[in-house]
Amino acid sequence: MKNIFHINFHGDSTLVVNLGEDIDIKTNQMLHEIVHLLEIDFKHSNYIEDIYPTFNSIIIDYDNLLIDFENLKLLINEKLLSFIKKYNVGSEEERIIEVPVMYGGENGPDLSMMSEKLNISEEKIIEIHASNLYRIFMIGFMPGFPYLGGLNTKISFPRLSTPRISVPAGSVGIAGMQTGIYPFESPGGWNIIGKTEIKLFDINLNPPALLEAGTNLRFVRI
Repeated sequence: MKNIFHINFHGDSTLVVNLGEDIDIKTNQMLHEIVHLLEIDFKHSNYIEDIYPTFNSIIIDYDNLLIDFENLKLLINEKLLSFIKKYNVGSEEERIIEVPVMYGGENGPDLSMMSEKLNISEEKIIEIHASNLYRIFMIGFMPGFPYLGGLNTKISFPRLSTPRISVPAGSVGIAGMQTGIYPFESPGGWNIIGKTEIKLFDINLNPPALLEAGTNLRFVRI
């Protein structure tokens, strides 16, 4: 596999590894394997402060009093070149979490509107949404919020033109080519098609987030 990553300076104590412009499952799968590799390699390092993924990049916070950007870049570049030579797409074990969803009605207030505009029955939208296996590309926006890739293009739908002031916790929504779940009540502009009673984030648990970036998710209709 060719060298597809780029290491960039991103502030006085932050380095970013970019794996291209695309947001897709294969790139995201490789990204999370790299994160795992770096977490192991830097576990006992005193100059790496944090490592976390986005859709197609890895952000590394470091102590610039202990190591400078150029030396850290050389070190990470060497690790990634070695990794890519041995990388095998699809090698990771598939981990799937199932999320029960109550679709439509008061739980999915935008489902009927989507059905009308897409010219697809509500039942068919539910069937399509619940039949896909989704990749958790990243956790963001708020603690525990999963950005899920793998939405069927037939039910892709733009964000609401006017976001809601309040979206209930557990709401399952669609925005563009992504679907996601609101872990807390908050403002939001995603089209809400259902709701789950599963608690996605609990500060009393360790780890507090139920879902983890780099794993897979399936919605189950109830």
